[in-house]
Amino acid sequence: MVTVTVTAKFHNPSLTRRKEWQHATRLYRDTKQFCIDGWENGDFGKSVTTASIDNDLYSAIQNQAIREAKSDHNKDGEVQYRESQPFAVNNQNWELDTTENGTVVVGFPCISQWWYTPIVVYDDIADPVDRLVEGDAKKTRLQLYRRGDDWYCTFNIEYDTDLSGKTPIGVDIGERHILAATAYGEDESMLVSGGEAKYVRRKYRSLRDSLQQAGVLRARNRVGDKEQRRIKT
Repeated sequence: MVTVTVTAKFHNPSLTRRKEWQHATRLYRDTKQFCIDGWENGDFGKSVTTASIDNDLYSAIQNQAIREAKSDHNKDGEVQYRESQPFAVNNQNWELDTTENGTVVVGFPCISQWWYTPIVVYDDIADPVDRLVEGDAKKTRLQLYRRGDDWYCTFNIEYDTDLSGKTPIGVDIGERHILAATAYGEDESMLVSGGEAKYVRRKYRSLRDSLQQAGVLRARNRVGDKEQRRIKT
């Protein structure tokens, strides 16, 4: 069994689509934050369902947000999501297909409807995409995010292949070790510590909080100065 990660750029999505997707990233963040806050405050248990979520995201996306928030809470406890979050759906709630002219499109739910949008099929993802279109591979969850002005989707596919004469390598991403790679049949593994990444994340989270607090203080001081000038005049 081979697992391949596919990252593809959407081809010229309309302004309407981009606005809705951007709105979805904010709702996704709010859904995750709602769950974290509820667990921290004891408002509900970890068995929270979409019935408790009051926003316009499709339930499949809400469910994925709940799962991600639960995973984050189990690892990090109380979490504050300050930025929009890439939104995702599980493998059963999106599809990849081709149009009559051979264009590859990705279909997934969002807020107002399902969107079917073309993707750019680069040479390095052509083979796994073809396997998925032909039904020769299984897919995992789909995640959408923005990078600059462009929108991307990413997902994994799994398929069987002949590995005779080759050494399969398993790669896992974790918390204590951010990367672990093991060659099948070998006694040694390559481990990449996640300690530095955790330190950097904590450092910049603290710096971000300090800058935000300083910004609020400066804004209050500016308002106070203006009020004092008005009183003097």
